[in-house]
Amino acid sequence: MQRRDFFRTMLAVMTVGGVEASRPVPATAQVNGATSADVAKIYQLQAAFHRAKTAQDIALLMSLWDPAGTLRVNGGPKSPYARTERMRAYWLNSGSFKNRRFSLVPSYITRITVRDTEADLYFECHDVADYELPTRNIINDTFLAGTLRSAGGTWLFYDMSAGPSTPLSLDRYYA
Repeated sequence: MQRRDFFRTMLAVMTVGGVEASRPVPATAQVNGATSADVAKIYQLQAAFHRAKTAQDIALLMSLWDPAGTLRVNGGPKSPYARTERMRAYWLNSGSFKNRRFSLVPSYITRITVRDTEADLYFECHDVADYELPTRNIINDTFLAGTLRSAGGTWLFYDMSAGPSTPLSLDRYYA
């Protein structure tokens, strides 16, 4: 089909009442009870988490956690990881810090519920190995979910759980 024919066909479809059927429905994150400023800060926290994993920046990653925070890893023998030194050791021995990976998040699966100085957060991480090569592939799929705390207007991970988010899904939540 030539470009001119495509546009004629689309015009005919839209004229006959296909406008609503052809309008895509935007995917949106699920956000409840939040001010836009809190939601923006929580998205910044999430972005910093993925940047820290991708850049293997342990100082940045640890700065995102409340000093009294915990991390429960599904199936992890030493879980929960509490306090910064145990958590730091966990992250340094994780696949993201032992291997170069590019950590991505599907934003439409993110769930945020803000309640004053606490919030519930769910997101997924999909890590790409050999991301600079044509042979790149998804090497790991996990979720991170739990409670955040706001300290002086800064949101931090507080009581979180992690586990596999496989099989990949458009609308399944693993926590």
